[in-house]
Parts: sequence; structure tokens; C-alpha cells
Amino acid sequence: MLKSRSLQVLAATALCAVGLLLVSAVGGQAASAPQISRVSPLKLGVGDVLTISGKNFVPGKNRNYVIFQRARARAVFVKADNATRTKLTLVVPAKLLPFLARNGAASVFTRFNLRVLGRRLSPLSTRKSLSPLVGPLPLGSKAPISSADCVNGVPTGRSADSDKDGLSDTLEKQIHTDPCNADTDRDGVPDGYEYTSALDLNSKALPYPGKRPYPNALYPDSSVDYDGDGLTMMDEYSAWVRYGDSKFPLNYSDGTQNTGGVQPVPAGKERLDLNGDGKLTDDERDVDNDGLGNWVEAHGPLSSQSWWTGIYETEKAYPVPFAGTDWLDPDTDGDGLVDGLDDQDHDGYNNIQESSREQSSLWVNPFNPCLPDWKSPTCSLHPPPKDSWPPFGSGFNPAEPLPLVWPRA
Repeated sequence: MLKSRSLQVLAATALCAVGLLLVSAVGGQAASAPQISRVSPLKLGVGDVLTISGKNFVPGKNRNYVIFQRARARAVFVKADNATRTKLTLVVPAKLLPFLARNGAASVFTRFNLRVLGRRLSPLSTRKSLSPLVGPLPLGSKAPISSADCVNGVPTGRSADSDKDGLSDTLEKQIHTDPCNADTDRDGVPDGYEYTSALDLNSKALPYPGKRPYPNALYPDSSVDYDGDGLTMMDEYSAWVRYGDSKFPLNYSDGTQNTGGVQPVPAGKERLDLNGDGKLTDDERDVDNDGLGNWVEAHGPLSSQSWWTGIYETEKAYPVPFAGTDWLDPDTDGDGLVDGLDDQDHDGYNNIQESSREQSSLWVNPFNPCLPDWKSPTCSLHPPPKDSWPPFGSGFNPAEPLPLVWPRA
């Protein structure tokens, strides 16, 4: 599915570039392709100003697209706010948030390769030295945004939805959101997503003039889990963007645990059904199709070592800080093996096997290569004699078989 989507993006990009080239050629000499020579800053956050220097850009506002690309993810097209022939400026938008890499549920700085689409498309993506690291929070100052649809924060009337957030300007006036700001409360989730999730949670919330508690475009609440499925609103918004193409109706909503209706457990994937009720809620589904459920990767056993030490308080963490998996990327480490079949602590047990002690009936831990097998190829050969990690510091006797059940916290 990812390969097919990537091919669609590349095809659409090529067609767009060819169309613009033909338009230019009809009017005279064919335009030269944009080239990027400098990017500043090379580390910034969503909401910061990015400046791109080079040549062959199209002068004016909103006349160039900057394309942000990362491996195995859909390209993100962002209009440059202003441009001369040699310089572009834009505010890094919140729509990049769902494409940031994750360590479990936490977004981390992510490198994006850049291309520019003006009258033509840049022939190559930027090399590493010209590819910025983008994080979830601003590191510097913001710049005002203006476009053909909004001038000085007022809709020009050219569009029924001036900020392209899925809500009409007329409706935004009724619910007191900003028709020229797709994310009125600046929490990283656009108004249209929050509004639709609110209706999923409470169908009588129309319109909702700033009242709570439910997803609200007038209140910063992206870290809240309104529908109680274990995924925050930012989590579910990110899944919608990356695997729902930002199209309505929502395929992941923070207003219902069963977005789009009840989903039965697919044959052979009974392990995803954490509560054994024969259906998959949003947290149990596997949006990236890597064999691991959404919550398991985002906030559960595959998210971080801290989950295990929080559940099993007597177990000391292994000293090597193995990273968790990215629940929105089927192949977090890029080795060609999906996360469920991968083995992040390299102990011979894959992540599906090590995601649950109850299901595996083994003393597993995907962040400890000495569990369940103290003779694994990556288990430390010299654990400290005192205060060691399991199994050495948990009353384990190497002369005895590994336990089939684990010591509960």
C-alpha cells in the first residue's frame, strides 16, 4: 500500500511539473528548474520560519511549493509564503506534525529532504547538508502569513474555506474559529478535525461556542484522549493524515473508539484483540499494517522501556537504551522487515512475540535482550554482581529453565 501511494505521489508530482512546464513553454522560453543552494536554519520546529536560497524560483506570494520528503512517507506540499527569484520563505506548518518520526508516542526531530516546485520541479532532493531537521515545537520566531484567500487575517472571498481546514468560512464565524487560521487554538490539530471529532463524541455539539469537554478548536487539547481509547487526539489526527489522506469522513477520530463502525478481528490477527471481545477498537487496529496494534506501539509494550518498568516496578531496566517503534511507520529502522517481525533488542525473539507476556507465556521484554533467553547473542556477558537487570537481578538461576510465567509486580 505504501509503495502504491508513493508511486501515486510521484506521478502526480510529475504531471503537475509537466503541466507547469507546458504553460511556461507556450508563453515563450521554457523555464529553468529551481535549484536550492542554502537552507536556514537547518534545525527548527513547526511554527518557525524557513528560508531557502537558490535560483529559478517564481517571484510572489504562494507561487512556489516546497516539498518535504522523508523515507517511506508521503511527500508534503507547502506553499512558500513569499518568494523572489533567489529566496523563498515559509512558516513550517502544523501539517508536518503527523510526518515526524516517533519514539513510541513522542515526536522527535526528523530530517526532511526538500524540493521546490515552481514553473518546474527541482530535479533532485536536497542532500543531507541542505535537509533540515524539523521538530514538533518552535525554536525561534514566527512570521505573518498572507495568501490570495486572506489578507491581514480577513477572508478575501475567493474561497468558501479560506484556510482549507475543512470548515466553511460561514460555519467558522458561527463557532467563533478563525477562517484565516486552519488551527485557531494552535495546538497542532486543525479546526475541521477537532470539530468533526466533537460531533462524533457528541452529535448535539453543533455549533459549539468554546464549551468543553470534547474536542474543541478553541482550546489547546491535542494531548487529550477524549474517547478513552488510549490514543490522544494528536495520535488519531496523525493517523488520519498519513493513512486517511486528510479526507473526510475521518478514518481515525478522537470522538469515538470505533471510527467508521465496528471492525471485526481479521483472521489470523487475534493477537490484536487485547480485550478478547471479537472486535477491534481504534487502539487495537494496526494502521501501518506491521503486525502490532496502534496502542501497543504508541503507548504500550513497544513504545519504550519505561512502560515495562512502570508495569513491573521491581524490574531494573537493561542499560542499553533500545528505541521503541514508530506506530505510523511499518519499518521503523528501515531494514526491510516490518516492525512486528523485527527484533529490536536482537535476542532472537521478534517484537510480536515480545509484546505480551500473557500471550507468549514467556518472560519477555523487547527492551532487554536477556529476556526471555539469558544466552541470547546480545545479552551482556558480564552483568554487575549487585543490583543487576533481569534475569540476573531477579532471583534467576541460570541452571534452571526459563520461567514460563513471569514474576508479577
